[in-house]
Amino acid sequence: MSKKTWSILIIIAIMVGASLVYSNLTPQSQPDHAIVIYGGSFAGCAAAYQAAAHLPPDENVLMIVPESALGSIGTVGGQNFFDIRNWQGEFPTRGSFARWFEAFGQGYNTKKMAELLYKDIVEQHPGKVEILFNHEIEAVHLDRKGTEISGITVRPIERNAETQAVEWVGEPRRISAEVFIDASDTGRLARLANVPLSPGRADWAHGVQQQAATLILQVTGVDPLAAKAYRHPETGKPEFFYFKDTDGSMLGWGGKEFTTYDPVVTAYNSAGHRFTLKGYNIAEDTPGKWWLNILLIHEVNGMVQEIDRGTNRWPSSELIAPGQWTTDQAYRHVLAELEKPYLLASIPGLERPRLLEALRSFPGFENLDFVRDKNGNPVVGEVLYLRETAHAVQPHSGFALPADAVRYAGHSPGRGTDAVLYPTRVGLGLYYIDINAYQKGDPVQTLETPDNPHYIPYRALTTPAVVNLLLPGYAQSTSSEAWASMRVIPNLTVCGDAAGVAAAYSVTQSKSPAALTIEDVREIQKRLEAAGARLDK
Repeated sequence: MSKKTWSILIIIAIMVGASLVYSNLTPQSQPDHAIVIYGGSFAGCAAAYQAAAHLPPDENVLMIVPESALGSIGTVGGQNFFDIRNWQGEFPTRGSFARWFEAFGQGYNTKKMAELLYKDIVEQHPGKVEILFNHEIEAVHLDRKGTEISGITVRPIERNAETQAVEWVGEPRRISAEVFIDASDTGRLARLANVPLSPGRADWAHGVQQQAATLILQVTGVDPLAAKAYRHPETGKPEFFYFKDTDGSMLGWGGKEFTTYDPVVTAYNSAGHRFTLKGYNIAEDTPGKWWLNILLIHEVNGMVQEIDRGTNRWPSSELIAPGQWTTDQAYRHVLAELEKPYLLASIPGLERPRLLEALRSFPGFENLDFVRDKNGNPVVGEVLYLRETAHAVQPHSGFALPADAVRYAGHSPGRGTDAVLYPTRVGLGLYYIDINAYQKGDPVQTLETPDNPHYIPYRALTTPAVVNLLLPGYAQSTSSEAWASMRVIPNLTVCGDAAGVAAAYSVTQSKSPAALTIEDVREIQKRLEAAGARLDK
């Protein structure tokens, strides 16, 4: 072989090698999916539904869901009681939420709701939506500027039955997309993408403090008539309220005052642990079996998981306070608390666990017991009910939805502190400003009642730090006090609708969500209204 031929072969080999190296270092020209949604919450489901409905036929959506079914805290978490408020005789939260609410009512069977969500998203959009259940994000990959997500790495997970910690159980998979959506309760995608975050109530309170978490319990032996018949010993007023839902199932709530004077409950709440029994809400899952939301777990940081310990995924010091429980620790401690012996267990007839003893002090709960699985373990939510994690911060340390825009919202355009948000509104939000204690000694619950719904601005769902990321979940740019109203499922579902439409619009227009103009937002508003959203008061 001639020297010239050898030279040509060497040049070809170098070029092929360089090409292979270059292809491994640069993103694929065609992403795996148009849109990736992290989180199976109602907000995530709404985003998936709208994205699938508005994308071209050849584009698709991938959902990364850490749980075993769609719905997050609203299904597998056991929170089967929608927190709603009427305004002028109707719900201002429309769109996907109205469709799912009308299917079951305010309370519902969690399995049937999860099935409906799946049918709405996957079966109504054949070939458009893929879902990876029981998967968690292991890594987020940014472009060279650090302002755009190029891909994520996910892995299968499961909860260890012995330690109650969530663990990796499978091989990693890297996924790319044009637009990403964080519809989670943990804000994990936003955090790992380096979005500036304000933890909990850091914008108005001292240090890193989030609202208390809850593990929702499945119980039996509830007597609604006995609860309704109870009267406050001094005022004579009723304290517990039950009603029959549209499907015939029962829902109830009450007990906020009761927890302040009943001797057994107050003794339990004053004991040296991180738990507080609060005024509850409860809804039947199946006849005679109820999901009970009553137990506050203090000093839990919903951003912190054991799978991140010892890695660069562990939250930065600005996002953690000393002594806070991880979500896995909180889950384990509650399960232990359910079986912990009563303080006076040596007395005949008082062998019950101390939490059960305190619960049975509530009127109508005298015969209450924990529902148990085939192994004899209490049936509880698959995940914690987190009320708050962190909030995306806009440039100059502000929030797109401040507290006063919620607290003093007007009754019409041009009125109230939310009037400035009207031009870029993508929905209406309404609920009480409902703040639960972070730690023992804080007020267990404080409530404010805004007179009117507020406009939700498009900017609350975006961050200039990562231009192709939308935030309809817990990490949205909402101040902590505003979040205390925004955090309920109806409001977040409205945000999910907006994020789904905006993501599909961004893909079709080849624009990043953070770069959309007022003209783009107006087009998104039109599409939202056509999809049943309510944007006006």
